[in-house]
This record gives sequence, structure tokens and C-alpha cells, in this order.
Amino acid sequence: MARSSVFIDSRARSKSLNRCCLLSDVSIGSYDPCQSDWIIAGLISLPFAAELASFIDRPEDAVEGALIVASIIDKDAEVDWARRELDRLAADFGPGDAGHICDELRRLGFQGAGRNYYAVNNSRLDSVLRSKRGIPISLAMVIAGVARRIGLSTEGVNFPRHFLLTVADELVDPFELKVTSIEASREWLTDNNLDPNQAFAVASPIDIVLRMLNNVRSILQSSGDYLRALELSDYQLMLVPEHYGLYIERADVWMRFGDRDMVLRELNSALEHAPSRPIAERIADRIKDIGNTPSSDLN
Repeated sequence: MARSSVFIDSRARSKSLNRCCLLSDVSIGSYDPCQSDWIIAGLISLPFAAELASFIDRPEDAVEGALIVASIIDKDAEVDWARRELDRLAADFGPGDAGHICDELRRLGFQGAGRNYYAVNNSRLDSVLRSKRGIPISLAMVIAGVARRIGLSTEGVNFPRHFLLTVADELVDPFELKVTSIEASREWLTDNNLDPNQAFAVASPIDIVLRMLNNVRSILQSSGDYLRALELSDYQLMLVPEHYGLYIERADVWMRFGDRDMVLRELNSALEHAPSRPIAERIADRIKDIGNTPSSDLN
């Protein structure tokens, strides 16, 4: 099969599990651009592609999606224990509202992560349940997991920089583990010079998993673990294969390896999904520039 056709297949949101995968067992120092062929050919598979594909087919419970993220972060994540722990917490807390859940979690010592805010384990739901420390979106999944088990509806809120959650009709700040209000949240936006438009958009379960994966990918990339970051973006592209920005970010990573073929491949995928003509023209210009640049000068 031709490389290009395999590459396109690997980006499609299909039930095929032969998706493009990355190289969790290959270090940056040992990366060889010649390996691109067997990466694209699917000779390495994403270990949790089946679970994520099932979630995409029926994205009903963001907490289950968060547990898949935990497994993606660490294949030994204790997802079954995490489900049992959420069952136990719900049984111990008993009936109540959002305030009751937050009070009980605070009583048990749950709180927002401090000095180690950007630790990857703060995005692992099982780890958060054990350490009782997390970032807004992972603590939101703890609250949601308990709330659903005691019969309360929940929805994520894609608030900028600080994920929020609704439990029944109440707005919750999961990082502070307290019920808040739209008015207070608008004040926070104003204080941080952020646009309130779309700040309270509902986050679907797919959106939540995408945001969790993005958090982890950003941490890995910032720490120089570019290959693992690429693997995370493969999972993200299962969720949003039309996300042109992800392809551009992947091209930037391949630039670090001096792999012109992969850079151009990613940029052509970005061009295919460009949302407007001006963006498409900028991507096309970059493709042309890279095509004229020696591989030795890419990184």
C-alpha cells in the first residue's frame, strides 16, 4: 500500500485500529527518519485505540473517557480501581447536591494541585483519586463521577484556562471545590483580560477528552518528550481528524527531527482541512518554502 494512502487512512475517524502511531519506545536520540515508513504503515499500533474508538462511537460518559486518558498516559493506570473508588465515594457521600459533594471531597483532603500543577499525573484520574490533588479538569471528573452515581446530571464548561462543571443546575469551580456563579466567573474573565464570549460553552465528553489529551501533550512537549507528544496527538486526531492546527503542530515537531517527508505530509493534511482561504494560502506558502529547504537545515 502506498505511504500516502495509509497516512490518510490513519487520520480517518473510522473503526479501523490500524492507525498511525508513534514511538513510545523510541528515544529522540535514536530516531531515524527512515523509520517513518513503518510508523505510517501501522506496524506500531496505538495501544488504546480500540477503547477510544468505542468511546467515540458512544461518547456518553466523560468520566469513562478520562479513564481512557489515564491508560494512554500510563498503560498500568488503575482504571478498575478508580471506578470502584468512585462507587465507594458516592455510597459514602449519599444523596446531596453539588455543594454537598464538594464539601465531602474537601473533608477528605481533595484540593487543587499546587507546586506540581503541571505534573502529568495530575491528569490521570486514578492518580488524582489516590493523591487527592488535581487540576481543574481532572477534579471535575472526580466530581462528575460521584455526581452521576448519586443521580445528578453533569456537563463540562469549556471555560478558558480553568475548566468548570455544572452539576444539576449549579456551576462548580472544581479546582476550588466549591459552587460558584456565572457572575463571579465573569469577574474572573474581566480580571484576566479574557473575552467572555463563548466562555461558558458546554464541553461535550469528546471535548473533555480532547482537552485532557491536549493538557498532557503540552506538558510532554514542553519537557522535550516530543515522540510521546506526537503519540498523544495521534489519539487527538482520532477525535478530531479535521483539526488543521494539530497537523501544523505535528509538522513543527517533525521539523526537529529534520524529516522533510513527514513535515510535508503533516502540512498537506493541514492544507486539506484549512478552514479558510487565507489560512490555506499561508500553509501552502510554508509547504513551498520547506520544499526548497535542504533537510539538513530543517532542524
